[in-house]
Amino acid sequence: MVKKLNIYKPIIKITSTEEQINKFIDSYKNDMIPIENKMFEKIEEHDLNAEEIEFEKCIFKDCKISGSFEKAVFHDVIFENCDFSNCLFSEGSFIRIEIKNCKFVGCNFTYSRVYHFSSIESSFMYANFSNTNLEEMLFEECDLSDACFNESKLKNTYFEKSKLIKTQFFRTLLKNIDLSNNEMSGIVTSIDDLKGAIVNNFQAIELSKLLGIIIK
Repeated sequence: MVKKLNIYKPIIKITSTEEQINKFIDSYKNDMIPIENKMFEKIEEHDLNAEEIEFEKCIFKDCKISGSFEKAVFHDVIFENCDFSNCLFSEGSFIRIEIKNCKFVGCNFTYSRVYHFSSIESSFMYANFSNTNLEEMLFEECDLSDACFNESKLKNTYFEKSKLIKTQFFRTLLKNIDLSNNEMSGIVTSIDDLKGAIVNNFQAIELSKLLGIIIK
């Protein structure tokens, strides 16, 4: 991880380990009690309805969950060895989040707010971050192939040794974003969006295609 990052780590205080989650979701819906200080381990749920639920100081470990977390709040949360592929997280809030070796393939994060978020060795293939505010965010050794960041705002967002294959950045300013040590090809963007982006020589040749230039 590069030294220049200023991404805050989650503050975790686990008081119990749980192997099911629905009773806590029901408690929140009935009494508005945030789900906090829980370790959710080896949970497998299909079509989970966790919309507008608030998770604080929690860990999800070895979980496989599908369903909707639309408008949910994740504050000081760690995801480790989990599969949340195709989950709906749109209009959510993610503050001080750490993701390790997880799958968020095809997830919808549109119109979300993301602050102090780090993801390591995880897959976000086909994930949709369109119209999302991303601030103090790191993708390290992640697969972002075919992911979408259209019309998003990137502030202190870092891509390190990740795959940016056919990734979309249309109407998303990449000024001061360092893409130079990532695997990148076929990204969807525009010349105006690329102004001020940091790339290596090989990437510059690839991006020259946007100008219609043929380099021999």
